[in-house]
Amino acid sequence: MKKTLSFKTSKGNNYLYNPVRNQFILCHPIVLHLFEFETDGDSNAWLKSMHEKKRFTLPGYGTFGYSEIHYQWKKYRFLKRNHFFDSYNSINLNGRLFSSRIKENITTIRQVIFESTEDCNLSCSYCTYSKFYINKERGKRKFDIENAKRALTYILEKRKPEHKELMVSFYGGEPLKNFRFIKDVVEFLETGYNHQFSFKFNLTTNGLLLDRYAEFLSGYSFEISISLDGDENANIFRVHKNNKPSFNRVISNTDYLRVNYPDYFDKKVSFISVLHNKNPQTEVYEFFRLRYGKIPMVSGINTSNINENHKEEFSKTFLEGTVRIGRETGSMHDLFLRHPGVKDIADTVEKYSGFVFKNPFRLLTRNNQRYDSKAFLPSATCLPFSIRVFLAADGTILPCEHINRIFEIGQLKNHEIMIDPEAIAKDFNRYFDKIRPLCDCCYLGDNCKECMFNTRIETGVPSCDFFMDESRFAFYLSYQFSRIEQDYSLYLRILNEAFHEK
Repeated sequence: MKKTLSFKTSKGNNYLYNPVRNQFILCHPIVLHLFEFETDGDSNAWLKSMHEKKRFTLPGYGTFGYSEIHYQWKKYRFLKRNHFFDSYNSINLNGRLFSSRIKENITTIRQVIFESTEDCNLSCSYCTYSKFYINKERGKRKFDIENAKRALTYILEKRKPEHKELMVSFYGGEPLKNFRFIKDVVEFLETGYNHQFSFKFNLTTNGLLLDRYAEFLSGYSFEISISLDGDENANIFRVHKNNKPSFNRVISNTDYLRVNYPDYFDKKVSFISVLHNKNPQTEVYEFFRLRYGKIPMVSGINTSNINENHKEEFSKTFLEGTVRIGRETGSMHDLFLRHPGVKDIADTVEKYSGFVFKNPFRLLTRNNQRYDSKAFLPSATCLPFSIRVFLAADGTILPCEHINRIFEIGQLKNHEIMIDPEAIAKDFNRYFDKIRPLCDCCYLGDNCKECMFNTRIETGVPSCDFFMDESRFAFYLSYQFSRIEQDYSLYLRILNEAFHEK
């Protein structure tokens, strides 16, 4: 059961949030007092006693005369009559995934990701295949080109004619360690299917081999994401097999690309940074802005599936220590929607204010109401093939590159493609059944941010880092609203620029 909750900002303002209406209101301290009082009291009797006393002192807020008390009591009663304090069980999370949906998804899939090779020329300390994580042993297997051709043929022959564009991506290990495979896939598609479809190519690389293959990559307009955590000190965990730093080599190759292919570098090259205790976010942004005129994608270090034997060492190595705090407010204005803090504020306003409509037609629907008969699927898990598919070098087919291989949805084996939509739907529904009780109790249940495969669902007792009960959700709202109140100009900019559908 989810109920109306109250929260207070750092400036001392009080708000009420109602999950049924999906709305918040700024409220007078008397209204807040009545809301809290009436859980075990009678507001009518309280008002009568206030009439006799003529005034009421509320600790922390001051003393109020009867006329103001009576006015705020009427506001409280108005809210109550109009169900602002009603509780609700949750949206209906009993949805089911059917094999027909999976078959449809295959015909419209947007991205195919190949693990070109398991092999890597770095030994990053925080790699998910390091000692710190629970994982399968990674070898040096390479993706077989004939299997790749069969997989692409399978997808393209089922593809709807109107869905002409397909993104083909290469992942690793270090994908450029199997450059021959990348070249063969590109040539297979460009010579065999370019009259029917258009292809975009991208890869994620550590940058060590960029100078060797720059001409090919630029020639086919590859979108390249270079993994780099900032300056030399920030990059301390990204090392060679002999534990020597990789920073200078990566920077040299990146600079080579920028000098020799400037237009390509400007349009197609981006950076990915992992945040840890050696690279405060604002300094990471500053490094890339000053050196390359670019804003990196940033993500926190992966804290899922940590090996219990190394949990303490993991925390000391990557998380402990005071991170220098940069000029957050300034960076939020400079980066705007690229800054995660700004995205959090925009997300809060859009999903919990009840007053954001990205186009006029949404004003005519009831999409803003929570109480609906439609059955939804729990969590924010992408449905199989709805966006992408990841094909691992060992033949395992996975929903995406971030998911543990125990959750496979098919196999490339013995020159055959084994994909069973019925079995996939059955497995997913079994996982949904496991996570649903947790989602039903979560205040983010209908605005979830997490994939169920990151919730240790294989243990049978899922736990979610994003789970929010009443107190955690109140704290979350307090934090976001405090940010809004501290920088009103940023809030106005978000309202004017963040909520426009293309």
